[in-house]
Formats: sequence, structure tokens, C-alpha cells
Amino acid sequence: MNNPLWARHDPWIPEAYPLNAHTLRVTLYIGKNAAKAVRVHYGDRYDKRIYRAALAKVGQNASEDIFQATLPLHTGRFQYLFEIITRELQSWTFGADGLGQDVDHDEPFQYAYIQPGEWSSDLSWVNQAVCYQIFPDRFFRHRGARRPRHVTLSSWSSEPTPTSFFGGTLKGIEEKVDYLADLGVNVVYLTPIFLSPSNHRYDIVDYFRIDPLLGMMEDLQSLVHKLHQHDMKLILDAVFNHTSREFFAFQDIVRNASHSPFWDWYFVEGSPVQEDPPNYETFGTHIATMPKLNVSHPEVQRYLLNVGRYWIEHADIDGWRLDVANEVDHDFWRRFRQEMKSLKPDALIIGEVWHDATPWLSGDQFDGTMNYPWRHTLLDYFVEQRRSVSELAQHLDRWQWKYPDNATRASWNLLGTHDTPRILTLLKGDLSRLKLLFLIQMTWRGIPMIYYGDEWGMTGEGDPLCRGGMTWDAPNPALFEFVKRLISLRQQYRALSAGDLHIHHEWTAHDILEYERTTGSQTVRITINFGQKAWALPSPRQTLFSTMDKMLPYLAPGHGEIWILP
Repeated sequence: MNNPLWARHDPWIPEAYPLNAHTLRVTLYIGKNAAKAVRVHYGDRYDKRIYRAALAKVGQNASEDIFQATLPLHTGRFQYLFEIITRELQSWTFGADGLGQDVDHDEPFQYAYIQPGEWSSDLSWVNQAVCYQIFPDRFFRHRGARRPRHVTLSSWSSEPTPTSFFGGTLKGIEEKVDYLADLGVNVVYLTPIFLSPSNHRYDIVDYFRIDPLLGMMEDLQSLVHKLHQHDMKLILDAVFNHTSREFFAFQDIVRNASHSPFWDWYFVEGSPVQEDPPNYETFGTHIATMPKLNVSHPEVQRYLLNVGRYWIEHADIDGWRLDVANEVDHDFWRRFRQEMKSLKPDALIIGEVWHDATPWLSGDQFDGTMNYPWRHTLLDYFVEQRRSVSELAQHLDRWQWKYPDNATRASWNLLGTHDTPRILTLLKGDLSRLKLLFLIQMTWRGIPMIYYGDEWGMTGEGDPLCRGGMTWDAPNPALFEFVKRLISLRQQYRALSAGDLHIHHEWTAHDILEYERTTGSQTVRITINFGQKAWALPSPRQTLFSTMDKMLPYLAPGHGEIWILP
């Protein structure tokens, strides 16, 4: 018999991963429209009992349908074999040896044993989380702030430069906590706040000292206290890939060359140290001011673990965002996670990875990632206009199922950061399309992350122009209210924050992106009309949110709606 199928599955993350000590989640990819039904035969390899479960179709990409099942078992040992019923009602098995037709004798996949620590702790609070990123120098200069003698501050509305300081402070952020609470965000992420010669502070001189231009330890503690009073969390930025060249260890090797006790803390080729051009590895390409740390070195690891512990113990921060996380030793990140979780089990650990972050999301390193691939997928459609609605939906589905469920829910879905042009600038000022992006962001699985000022429609090209002083004179108050209402709905309807997500791919041929979020008995639907014709929606229905000025029995082109059936 000719083989009509194409299927794929690997018995490890992200296609097989534990949810807890006795439950395995499996994902199977099958050629599009080939399967009528899929089930899995599974059990403990030492036990003759066989259990069966149906796989649900959860999504699709360009060439495959995506099926998933959750397998409970009394032990942590799993063997399993898929059975695929084709459209022609033929039965095939799929296991370790590929496709077959003998369910009793074909070789099953093996997940040998679920080890403690192989699954991410379920941070239940992340489902309700909405994150807000602040570049501290540019957010707010608190009342009574004194001008530092050694730094000239630029005017707040001036165009930012690579070297300009605007004078934002930790006290200034604290003064605006009520503003953040009113917007509805409950997680605040600060780019680096430690002693540094630059305005961005990604070249740190002292990891145990807050930059005096921003404030003191007491200011950070006061900010954290006020945030916690509002049930909000604070995430700091850990820059462990590299240091400033003024960092004590690097300066010691500048003075003492290979005789320095810190020589192995960096990657120096030849002696003495040369900085123009650098004869040492750096962040990026030959950026002499940012020498790269050897984080595999035991003493470097001890130092950085002390840094991570210090700010949780002394300031009660709620987690870390890890800069250039993909270039740092995996073993260190495992140790870092263990240390931070031992101090604060619900601390959030987010890695900056601009590409596929699967190797870091096995439950032993990061809780989630900065979801740049999700952003790239949206920008390919909204900005580059190089995908159809069908391709947009398929790529969104691809990344939705790319990571373990807990990692997807804990990742930051972002439209912009301090490293990217402002989203409204990329959209050439098109507020209507920005609203559709916010609509998707606030209703998608994962943590929405707003870059400061995007809720007002701030503009700016790439670094440094994307790092302007926060606009407090409300250039787009209607946009602020739009975003605020979306956040409120996300918090109000559990399906929008914690529900599963299913895309209705059948409508994409009509240029309609429709998906639903479901939890328990609650289902909320999101429909966006990217086409040129009005799209009929069910009647009666209850509209929760619409980008249209008035409620109509249809969805006009270029508009979106959140709705439920009565």
C-alpha cells in the first residue's frame, strides 16, 4: 500500500514535555488535511496496561495540521504510539520507526522519565499580567530633582542622542505609579539602573550600586513598595553577557595583563589589553566599551549569582529580564534559576532571545522569552505587507505552538522596545492599524508588553530616536483610552487572559482573521476584517469591544471586534 501520509514528532521539547510529574503534553504534525482523526496509545513501558486518548487539532501552519493531547499517567515513564485515521479511513501508526500499520507491535516513542525540575513551575499570576517597559532616564524627572553637576541634562522634549541625558529618576517613576495603575498594567520592567557612564546603562560599572543619576537604594525600595501596594511587580534588567570597560575586573587586567587574577573573566587574545581595535571579545562587533564576560568561569558565576540574589533580598524585586541571554552559558542560567526561585518561587525570569528560544525554555532556565518572532510575524503583514492573511494566521499558529504552554504564557508579546523603531513610526502614523495591533496583542496568549509612550502614540526611528522623553501632554488621548479599555477587558474576561486560543483558518481566504479564547464554559471571539468588503457577524451577539464608532450587524473593512454569543 502506498504511504499517503507525512507526519513528524520528536519525543522531547517542544513536541513532548511534562506539565507535572505525571502528565505529558504531546504535539504531532501531520500533512495538511490528511487526517480525519488521531489518537494515541500510551502507558508505562513496564506496565501492560494501555491507555488511549484522542488528539485535538489545535492549529495549522503552511503545510501541516497541528494536533495535541495531554496524557496523564500514574508514573513518570511514558511510551506512546500515534494512530492516524486518514480521510480515506485508512489506519496508520506513527512511532519511533516512522509510519506503520501494526498498533500492537510497531515501535513506540519513549519519554524515559519525568525528572524533577523538567517542567516550568506554573506561574499562575502571569495570565493576568500586562507588562510596561520603561527606559528610566526618559520616563519622568521627579519634582525637586537636582541637576547633577557632572552631567548636562537635555531638555525633556529635545531629540535624543546616543550620549544625551534627560534626567528621569526612580522617584519620577514612583510618582507615576498611579498613572500606570490607571492604564491597567501590573508588571513594570526597567532597563538597567546600575552605575554606568551611559544613558542606557548596558555597560555596567558596579552591579551593586544604583546609578546616582537615577537615585539610591532607598528610592528603589520605595518604588517597589508602592508598586506592591498596587499589586504590581518590578522586573530589573540583568546585563551578564558583558560589562563596562570601567568594571573593576576589566580594569585590573588592563593594568596587570595576564598577571591579573581576573584574566580569565574575559576573552583576551594576547597581552597587554588593546582597545583600538579591541583584542578581546565584546558585545556586538568590536564595541570596546563592552567587553564580553566569560560566564562559564566559576568565579564569574559566583559573582553574578550574588548580584541576582542581592536585589531580591535587599529590594524585593520580582524577577529579571536577561540581556543578550542567548550568548550566555546554559549551565549558568540553570544555576541562576535555581538561586532566584529559592529566594522567590514566583519570580519571573525572561530571556532576551530574538530568534527561536526553545533551547532555553525546557523549564530549567527561563520562564519565558521576549517574543520577537511573534512581533516579526505581525510586522511582516502590517508593515512589510509581504504576507497574506492566511500566511499571517499560519505563522501566528506556528509560533503559538512552538514552545511549551507555560513558556508561551509567560513570554512577553511586544510591538516595540528600546532596541526597535517606534511601532507608530513603522506604521507611518496609521493609528487605525496600530489599534488593530493593540487589539491582537491584548487578546493573544502570553504577556502583552507596552513600550513606554506607545499608548500615547509616541514616534521615533531606531536607537536613539526611539528613546525620547515620555510625552505627558497626551498627543493621542483617544489611543490611551483605547489601550486602557483593552487591558480592562483582558483582566475582566478570564478567557482573554488564561484561555486556550484557536484560529479559524477557514475564514482567512476572505481576509478575515478570527480566533477564539476559551476557558471552561467561557468563549470570547476576536474578528478582524482585513478585506475590502463588510463581513457579517452572528446576530444576536454581545459586542464587548469594537474599533467601529457604532455597533452594526457587520464588521466594516479595516476594523476589529471582540464579541461573545449571548
